[in-house]
Amino acid sequence: MSCSPALRVLARCCFATLTLGVAGCHTASPRDQIKPAPANTANRYLESRTLPAGFKSWFEDAAQSLGVTSTMGHNGKTPLTVLEVMGPGCAVCDFDGDGHADILVIGQDGPVAKGKCALYRNNGDGTFTDVTKGSGLEAPGNYMGVAVGDIDNDGKPDIVITGYGVVKLFRNLGGCKFQDITKGSGLEAPSSSSWATSAAFADVDRDGKLDLYIARYVVFNDHTLQFCDYGLKASCGPIFYDPQIGSMYRNIGSGKFKDVTREWGLEGARGKTLGVAFADVNGDGWPDMYLGNDEMPGDLFINLGTHTEKGRKFRSTGVESGVGMSGSGQMQGAMGVDFGDYDHDGRPDLFVTTFEFEQKSLYRNGEGTLFNISSQQTGIGPATSNFVGFGTKFIDVNNDGWLDIAIANGHIHDNQAKIDKLGSYAQPLQLFINDGGKTFANRTLEAGTGFTKPAVGRALATGDLNDDGLVDIVVTDVEGNLRVLINHTEDHNNWLRISLVGTTCNRMAIGAHVTVKSGSESWSAECTTGGSYLSASDPRLHFGLDKATHVDCIKVAWPDGKTTEIKNPHVPGDITIKEQ
Repeated sequence: MSCSPALRVLARCCFATLTLGVAGCHTASPRDQIKPAPANTANRYLESRTLPAGFKSWFEDAAQSLGVTSTMGHNGKTPLTVLEVMGPGCAVCDFDGDGHADILVIGQDGPVAKGKCALYRNNGDGTFTDVTKGSGLEAPGNYMGVAVGDIDNDGKPDIVITGYGVVKLFRNLGGCKFQDITKGSGLEAPSSSSWATSAAFADVDRDGKLDLYIARYVVFNDHTLQFCDYGLKASCGPIFYDPQIGSMYRNIGSGKFKDVTREWGLEGARGKTLGVAFADVNGDGWPDMYLGNDEMPGDLFINLGTHTEKGRKFRSTGVESGVGMSGSGQMQGAMGVDFGDYDHDGRPDLFVTTFEFEQKSLYRNGEGTLFNISSQQTGIGPATSNFVGFGTKFIDVNNDGWLDIAIANGHIHDNQAKIDKLGSYAQPLQLFINDGGKTFANRTLEAGTGFTKPAVGRALATGDLNDDGLVDIVVTDVEGNLRVLINHTEDHNNWLRISLVGTTCNRMAIGAHVTVKSGSESWSAECTTGGSYLSASDPRLHFGLDKATHVDCIKVAWPDGKTTEIKNPHVPGDITIKEQ
C-alpha cells in the first residue's frame, strides 16, 4: 500500500501531517517514479468490452437472500486513518462439523455491531442463520484478521483473531460454540499498539500439532503521523512508519504456544507484513513460508527441516529466489498472497496483489527456490495495474482443471476521488480465467455485478457454500455489505472434492500434498486454510476435472511423511480420506 503516482510526487518534498503538526522531508522510494497507465475513459477501472444481450453472469451476489446480513461502514466519517481503512476479515469453514461450510465475519464496523464478529451457520439448504449470539464470539474488539486450524486435534477447527492491540484464541467447543482461551496461551498481543494483520497455521516441525505465524504491520499510535497532506488530508502510506515484525509460535500442546521467532531464524523478517502463506515450494516435504511486505522486499523463508532438527530453522531467500521484488526489480506494496499450481507442473506458484500502478505479481515456480515473474507474459500485469489489490485466491471457477485468480480491490484513501479525478475509493473486483496455464483472460464482466459493482474490497475467502460442485467466494467491503458470490457457471465439467483427516499428522492435514491423476492429466494442491488477506478458506481440496469422467488414482502425501493412494474414486463428488 502506498500513495498514487501523483501523490508520490508530493512525498518528495517537505510536508506536514494536518493533525499532529509534525513536518519533515521524506525521500521518495523508487516506486515514486512510476507513472499511471493511460486512461481511455473517465474511469480507469472500466472495461471497454460489452457482453452479448441475455448473457447470464457466472456469479450472483446472494448475501442478503441467503441470510448473510453483515455490513461495514464508517457512517460518513472522513478522512480515515491507515488503521481505519485496512479492513475486516472473513473465513469460510465448517465450524460445526455438519459437512457444510459456514461463514465467519471478523471485525464488522457497521452502525449496529461496531467492532464485533458475526458467525453464520450453513443450514444445508442454501441459506444461513446468524448464530453469533451465544457463540462466545460476541465481545467487541479492534479485530481485523482470522486464521483457522485445529490446534488440539479434536476434529473441531479453532479460531485465532488478529487486530490492533489484540490477538484472540478461541477453542471450538462444538455446535458453533467457542471459548476464549487466550489468557496464558502465549498468543497475547505484546502491547496495546501491536498491529497484527494476517495469520496462518502450518505444522512447521511436523510434530502433529499446528504452529502459527502472526504477521504484523507498522508502528502506528497517538505519537505517529495520523494523516498526510496531499492537497487534502488523507491516510499515510507505509513509508512513513517503522515496521513491526511478525512472530512464529510453536504449538506446545494443551492450548499453549511458544514464541520461537528468533530460535527458528525468523527474526530477520523485514516487517510491514500484510499477507502470509505456507507451501512446500521445493518439494522436500517441509512447509515454507512467504510474507507479503508493504513497501519492503518480500520474504521467502525456506524450511531447513531436512537439514536441521525437526524443521525448526528457516533460511531467508526472498530476493535471491526472485519473489522479493516486482518484475521491474522494485519494492512493491504487497497485500494479499496465495500459492497454487497454475501451470500443472506440480510445483506451487505464487500470486501477490499490490498497490495502484503496480502490476500484480505472478511468480512461476521454476526450481523450488527459484521463481520467475510471469505477470506480463500471462496478461495478468497490464490488466491489474490500475487497481489497489488486497485479498486474492487461486480458484478453479469453471472446473476446467486450471486455477483462475480472483482479486478484491479497493483504495486506501476514502477521499481518493477528490485527490485524483480518475481514481476511486471503491473499485471493482477482478476475475482472471486461466487459459491452459499460459495466459489469463480478464473475465470480470462475465463474472457479473457482484464483481463489477465497486467495493472497498479487503478479505477474500473461498469454499463451496451450497455444495453444488462449484467454488464460491466471500469478500469483505470496508464500506458496504459482505459479498457472498455464488458460482453459477453453466458448464458441466466434472469435479472432485477431497476432505482429509489426519491421525498421526495434524487432524486437519494442513500441509498434505494431494495429486489427482486421470489418464495423462495430473492436478496437485496442498491442504491449507491460509493465504489471501485477513482471511481463511475452506480446507477441502477442490479439483476441477474438465471433461474427465474417470480418475485413476488420488495420492496423498501426508505432512508426517506417510502416503495414501486411492484408486478409481467416484466422480463427480466428495471423498473423505483418512490417514492410516
